[in-house]
Amino acid sequence: MFIKTGMHGLDELIPGFPEGEIILVAGRPGTGKTIFSASFLYNGAVKYGDKGLYISLGEDRESFLHNMSELGYDFEALEEKGLFEFEEILTLREEASKALLAELLSYIEEAQPKRLVIDSFSALVQNFDDPREIRVFLHSLFTRVVKRLRCTTILVEEIPYGASKIGYGFEEFIASGIIILRSRFQDGRIYREILVPKLRGAEIKNPVTCFTLHKGFKAFPPWKPVESEIRKPYQPIPEPAQSFSTGISELDKALGGGLAHGSILLLELDPEITYEQYHLILNPIVFNYVLASQRPCIIIPSAGVSWEDVLDTFTSFGFTQDEIKKFVRIIEPVKELREKYPNEVIKWYPESPEKDFEKIAELEEALKKSTDRFPLKVIGIDRVAHYHGVEGTVTFANLDVTRTRKLKSLTIWLFKNVYPEILRRLVPLSTVHLKLIKKNGCLLLYGLKPRTPFYAVEQDLSKGYPSPKLVLIE
Repeated sequence: MFIKTGMHGLDELIPGFPEGEIILVAGRPGTGKTIFSASFLYNGAVKYGDKGLYISLGEDRESFLHNMSELGYDFEALEEKGLFEFEEILTLREEASKALLAELLSYIEEAQPKRLVIDSFSALVQNFDDPREIRVFLHSLFTRVVKRLRCTTILVEEIPYGASKIGYGFEEFIASGIIILRSRFQDGRIYREILVPKLRGAEIKNPVTCFTLHKGFKAFPPWKPVESEIRKPYQPIPEPAQSFSTGISELDKALGGGLAHGSILLLELDPEITYEQYHLILNPIVFNYVLASQRPCIIIPSAGVSWEDVLDTFTSFGFTQDEIKKFVRIIEPVKELREKYPNEVIKWYPESPEKDFEKIAELEEALKKSTDRFPLKVIGIDRVAHYHGVEGTVTFANLDVTRTRKLKSLTIWLFKNVYPEILRRLVPLSTVHLKLIKKNGCLLLYGLKPRTPFYAVEQDLSKGYPSPKLVLIE
């Protein structure tokens, strides 16, 4: 039988922890073992009424309660309800190992918890001179407490830097589950991974995923689109002063107040990123620009995206046909004879970068005349590169930078890694450079210009349509 951990995202990856068994939580210093363990107790008490006991061998009660309150975990309220107890044992070295064992077991049996954390087992075993005594302790803990009380127990284990195994090795055999927390780095930023190499009686389809310690432990299962049952028109958010909003409050804050007028936003995508995934970020930027102040937009879709796809996206988010006809223009390279295109689709017969950009400038002026606003441009760089090559694309981009800054409008360069040699040339021209990647199936967004931490991207349906929720990775 498994009990739910109650922890954000984790119960979507695993069925829970085996009830009345030992779970080993291991990791190097700073990987989040204490927060993970505290979250297990806190959520167990709040969501399921399970009493928790935290035995600490390295942190006093006041520090623990203060640190947890910073994360939003009110353990003092749980203490008042009889759902939590904290025991600090900071003078173990003065105790004989047998006396220590008796004291710990006696206290646990008296508290009668349903969930137990010993933090850390590594500190505990330093008080035993003989490894055989550690085996005796584990056996006694397992038979006299865990099994008899059906108390699901987390043993926290430190993995020293440079070590390749967990503790003494035999802890892994008695534990029914092993959780390893680790920190990873990319582009000088930290992201965190949780690994589940062992969980007795369970099939783990995704043994590695990302997590954060921001406002408590949260795991992020592999991203998958979820259809919203209730569709409502997109609702823009207010624009900051002298800036355009990205339509994502967390991203506006990360960028220091949105996108300045006259900005070039370079949105770089990992090859694994799908249309649905990057549009979770792209859509709010475009929609907010259009609806917040009734502005038009010009779109050159990236390769593999048709004008029908673009129109379907606007329609599905509640844009009326009148709004689409007034504000949306899609530039479509003419590759085949068609009887008729909708009025929103502008036929593009590629010539030179200069002549093609001149036609776009003429379209901008026409939209400015009809709407009294200059349009946003969304340009699929791979589509331009297909017709104009590397040098032609750079020429096109330079013309775009000059005009966007002059008009104080906004341009988004959508960069898929089809022509990697172009990226190096575009980065210096961009005002803002964001990158969307996938790690262990989780979507991560971060800024290279300006520099930001990683943000996990979750799909939020609470507004009646898919919108992104960014969660800081720390």
